[in-house]
Order: sequence, then C-alpha cells, then structure tokens
Amino acid sequence: MARQLLSLLIILQIIIATITLLRSLSAVDAFAPFVARNIRFSANLSNKMALSSSAATNTQQQLMGNTSFASFLESTVPAYLAETGQSKATKRMNNVIIGNEAGDADSIISALTLGYVTSYDTNSPPDNTFQVPIVSIPRAEMELRRDAALLLDMVGINVQKLLYIDDDIVTKQLLPSSSGSSDVLDSTITLVDHNRLRPMFSHLNSIVTEIVDHHKDESHHEQVAADSGKRIIAFENGHATVASTCTLVAERLFQSMADSDSSRKIDGALGLSLLGVILLDSINMNPAAKKGTPRDEEAIQQLLKRTDWSSCADTVPSLMDDATLEKIFPNGRCNIPDRKALFDALIGAKSDPKFWLEMSAMNCLKIDYKKFIVNDESSIGLSSVIITMDDLLAKDRFIDSMKAFIASEDVNLFGVLGVTFVDDKPKRELLLAGNDVNVVDSFSQFLLEHPDAADLDIAEREDCKENTQDGLKMRVFRQGNPKGSRKQIAPLLLQHASAVTLK
Repeated sequence: MARQLLSLLIILQIIIATITLLRSLSAVDAFAPFVARNIRFSANLSNKMALSSSAATNTQQQLMGNTSFASFLESTVPAYLAETGQSKATKRMNNVIIGNEAGDADSIISALTLGYVTSYDTNSPPDNTFQVPIVSIPRAEMELRRDAALLLDMVGINVQKLLYIDDDIVTKQLLPSSSGSSDVLDSTITLVDHNRLRPMFSHLNSIVTEIVDHHKDESHHEQVAADSGKRIIAFENGHATVASTCTLVAERLFQSMADSDSSRKIDGALGLSLLGVILLDSINMNPAAKKGTPRDEEAIQQLLKRTDWSSCADTVPSLMDDATLEKIFPNGRCNIPDRKALFDALIGAKSDPKFWLEMSAMNCLKIDYKKFIVNDESSIGLSSVIITMDDLLAKDRFIDSMKAFIASEDVNLFGVLGVTFVDDKPKRELLLAGNDVNVVDSFSQFLLEHPDAADLDIAEREDCKENTQDGLKMRVFRQGNPKGSRKQIAPLLLQHASAVTLK
C-alpha cells in the first residue's frame, strides 16, 4: 500500500509540474500541436527553413519548415483564435488574403496557397505579420463550389476548418464594417483574383497593400504601385497573360525555390491544389478554348515535375470514388497524376448537368457572381453559369428570382454568361436584363455593332429578342468566340457604361 501511495504521489507531482509548465507557455505555443502533426515536408525544405535565432523572425515563417500545406490551413483558425486576445500586446500585423466575391476555385485556392507560400518564403524579409487566407464566400455556400471542395478533399484539407467571409472573427475583427470597434485587429489586405476591393469593404481601401490578379486593372488602390512588386496584374493589350491566378502563385513559389537545392520538392497538397486549378482555368490547355498561355503550361510542367506526390498519398478522399482516384493516379498515389483525368474529375464536379438542372434559379445566379462598379450611382452585375440558356430560362420561378436578385444587388444592368461543353469545346451564350428597356437595348447594340466588341462574334437569338416580362427586359445572344468569358465581357460593358447614363 505504501508503494502504491508513493507511486500516486509521484504521478501527481508530474501532473502538477506539467500543468505549471503549460501555463507558462506563450500564446504562440498554440501552434505546437499542429506542428507536431506534420511528418510530410522534405528534409531539404526543413533544413532550408530552420528556425531563426532572430527575435523578429515571423512565427509562421519559422514553422513552415515543419508544417505541410494542409496542417498550415487547419492550424490557421485555432492558432489565430488562441492569439487574438494578445494580438495588440504583441503588435502582430495580420495580412488578410482574399479572393473575389464570386469565390470560384481560383479565388479560393489562390488565397489559401498564397498564404502558405508567403509564410515560408525565405526570400521575404522576416517580420511579425501573420498570413490569414480567407475563403471569399459565406460558409454555407462552400458546398456549391464542388470543384474546389473536391480538390481540397483530395489533398486532405477539411473545409470546415477554413476561415470564411462571414465568420465572426472576420466580420468583427479582421474585416470589420466599422473601424471604431475596440476589437479591430491591425490588418493589411492582399487581393487575389481581382484588383478592386468589393463595395462592402470600401472603407478598408487604404489598407490594401498587395494585388495578385489576371483581370483588367480597374486602377484602384493607387498606394499599391506597379514598381513596388506588389501590384502583379497579368493582363496586357486586352487579354490575360495567364489563365489562372494560381499560375501567378506557382510562379512565386518557383521563385522562392530558385536559390535552394535543386532536389527540393513541393509539398504534395500544395502542388496538387495549384495544378488542379490551373488545369481547370486553362481547360487543360485545350487550344479550342483559347484560354491557356505558355506561362500556364510552364507552371503545369514544373508542378508535375517538382512536387513530392508521395507526401499526400495517404489522404483518404471522401468525395471521390476509388475508380476515379485510380484514373488520376494510374501509377499509384506516390507518382505523377494524369492531368487529363484530374481535369475531367474537377470539371465534371463543376459542370455536372444534374447538379445544375437541380439547382434553384436563385442559386444559379448566386454561385459565380461579380458586381462591377461604374460610379457612385451605377453598377453592373454578371453571373456565370454552366447550363444552357434554354434550361436556365425554363427553371421554376426564374424571372421572379432574377428580378429579386437584381433588386438585392441594386444593379442597373444584369448579365448571365452561360457556357456548356460540346465535344470538349466551350459553347457560350449571354443574357442581358434590366428594368430599363433603353439601358438593355443600348448595351445590346454596343455588343452587336461596336468594333471593340467584334472579337466576341455576338449574334442575337431572334426567339428571345422581344422578351419583356413583369417589367423586366431581356435579350439573349450566342457568342462565336469561345474565349469570351467574363474577363473579356466585363471590360467592354464598363467601357460602354462610361459613355452612357445608367438609371
């Protein structure tokens, strides 16, 4: 009995000592459990990213040598929450990385990957900035982004552990509606996949410090100068020079690796995430789509060659069946994936006809929507859908839904850009609608007759020409140019908007 009591006493002393030690740790030590979980990063990268002895070294940068892409994302929320109470005391700056309001796969994945790449880039000067990537849509809408959800599931990332635009910590502290709150944290903003902060955050325009994008420059946030290296907008002579923002993130990744050992490999989850989106946005470099560029193909080849595929080989996807997974990795999960099979799986999830046919009219309009500001009194809204116009128009309560959506977004002109694939070739259609007949007709004539719009090869559908329902004017067009996506159409509509008066 005496021996048992002595043993219990020793155990109790050990427990007390452990608790005391844990209580003495700083808030930064909240990262430790997440660091301990990682066993995947290569030894070369670990050595390259060894902890610095400098007290000013970025905590995230210190940890990236031992943290995989998946662990970094899953640790962001709990680690940040653990730090929130002491953020002002430690003078930590938070750099919020956010995509556009449409929240497609490129906006989501480019924000997540850039946060990680920036955090472990040893070429960047050390500071006390915490990279906070945010999914740029409400949490409840993630289930509609089937391609992004499938890709993240493939690489073992739990989407529930990501930060979303409507999470309390975002709306109250990171991107608050008012700067007067005592809970507001010191933040800067990096915009990815767009170059103008959405209207709801216009009061935060001054804290935008970086832009990584491939759309026409809207000439906002002049504090981010082109010669600073912080305004990267891959758009020249009316065309994007990359199909995907993820290509720009990949190029930054390659640049950060340039001075390292040639045998250094890219984390598997990171490589697959970037690769999947670039394939999606370039339509797997299909020449008929006219979207991919040499920079996209170079990024694809580098990712295929330099990624350590074995580092994410043990993930167990819950959204993909084994047969599809075997097509993507025909030589085993530790080897290079088949890019066509990967593209087919992702585009299939995104454009599944059954999914689009079953979706409500309102969700079709919301799933990939962007609002473009003309001036303080007028704006244009554009939704992208992957369904034929006939099927969209036939949806239950479509007109009512569109009228309600136009009213809620308070836009002067609304457009729906439809794309479907026939024999792997994109077929595009366009619908213009609005409450003012003159506005709809004016923009329609511009697209049909103006030389600047000739490249779109627009032709109006006669069966929809005189279509006015419940005060809503609609006109529907076919596009001969398969490259005429929102990236090309939006600048043309804004060009015409600047020359007319919208009501």
